[in-house]
Formats: sequence, structure tokens, C-alpha cells
Amino acid sequence: MTDEIEIKIENRVMIATINRSTKKNALNKGMYTILADAFKQVNQDESLRCLLIRADGDTFCAGNDIAYFLDDYSLAPDSPIGHFFNNLLNLNKPLIAAVQGAAVGIGLTLLLHCDLVFAAEDIRLSAPFGSLGLVPEAGSSQLLPALIGHCRTMETFLLGKVIKAQEALSYGLVNAIVPAVELNEIALAAAQKLAELPIEVLHETKRLVKKEPEILSKRIEDECRVFMKRMAREETQKNFQRFLKK
Repeated sequence: MTDEIEIKIENRVMIATINRSTKKNALNKGMYTILADAFKQVNQDESLRCLLIRADGDTFCAGNDIAYFLDDYSLAPDSPIGHFFNNLLNLNKPLIAAVQGAAVGIGLTLLLHCDLVFAAEDIRLSAPFGSLGLVPEAGSSQLLPALIGHCRTMETFLLGKVIKAQEALSYGLVNAIVPAVELNEIALAAAQKLAELPIEVLHETKRLVKKEPEILSKRIEDECRVFMKRMAREETQKNFQRFLKK
């Protein structure tokens, strides 16, 4: 167990707070395990209505911890990230995010699975997989172009485009841009409104709105296969080493 993600429950809302601000809230193996377990608990506990993900510090999530990439990283179905992807894809209740500062890599691709996203005025969304020698993950190769179009997606993945607040709003990546000091309060208020709805309404609305989950599952499998192939390349490993030396 780790204190790098704090889990608490308030009025039928589970709140997961990423608490690794000294590392820009980059995710490691233990953090993926906690989030995967949180998704599973929300699914199974009928007293819970939704899950809110937020973060301490000035960054929502800087992506994967590069040190994790270099130490026993795996996308196998039985790995921590494998469980994370599977439980996220099968989450049957609303997922809300409160986002401030940078959301990089998984920090952005996680948002594509959220049902409500509230963001501070300083958000910077990016997924520069190409510069690391990697490919999209978490189903983002399907979900992002569906939201923002093919050309914008390619610019994001391959050229490292950073999507800022007003673009994110116009693209439909977020529901609202709010003052940073009000971000968590506004997101929690929305979660508590969801918690007042009948659980069957939450289940069925999410099921009906989700787009082809079986196809998305196959896309994630394909992404994982290519991602791990790229991870094994010497050029990719050198990219990670250069990043660590910055």
C-alpha cells in the first residue's frame, strides 16, 4: 500500500487524490494498483455512486514515471496497468476528473474515459508519444480522434501539441474551465449531484452512452502489443535515459 494516492468516501462519492506532487504526480506500479482497485470497488459497492479523481499540487499528472518504464514495466493483462485498463474500461458508474496544470500521457488519456471533466484555467494537455518513440495507449488512438478529429490527434501524438484551456473546451475534452481555487469544490459538487440520482439511472445511462466497449477493448490490446514492442527498442530506451538526465 502507498500513500501516493489517497482514497476516501464522502456521501456515496469515492474520491481518489493523486498525492505525489514532488514527482509531478507521475504514476508508478503501486499507484496503478490502487486506482485499479478503486475502479473495482466502485463497480462492486452499491452504496457508491461515482468516482472523482483529483490531484494535489500544481500538476494533475505528468504521465508514467520514467523510472517505472525502465524497471519491470509491463502491459500484460495481469500486470498493474493491465488491471487498470481493464477495470477502467469496465467501470459502470460515472468517472469525474478535476484537472489542473499539466496532464501528460496517461494524464490526458485517462480523461478520455471520464464522464465529466472540470479543468482549471492553467491546464496543458499533451500526449507526446512520438518524441519518446512510443505509440498511443489506453484506447486513446480510438477515443481522441473521435473527439477532436484525425489531424488534431496526429498533431498531439506525433508533434507534441499542447492543448490549453480554451482549446480543450472547444474540442469537447472538458465540461468547463473554472478558477483553480474553485476546481475541487466544483468537481465535488457535480459528483454529489450524481450521488443523488438512482443507481440504475447511472448504470444504464453510462452503458447506453459508452461507445462500442468491445471494440475499444480490442483497440487497447492492439495498442499494448505495439507499445511493448516499441519499449524494447534501443532507441526508445535511450530516449528514457536522456529524459532522466534532464
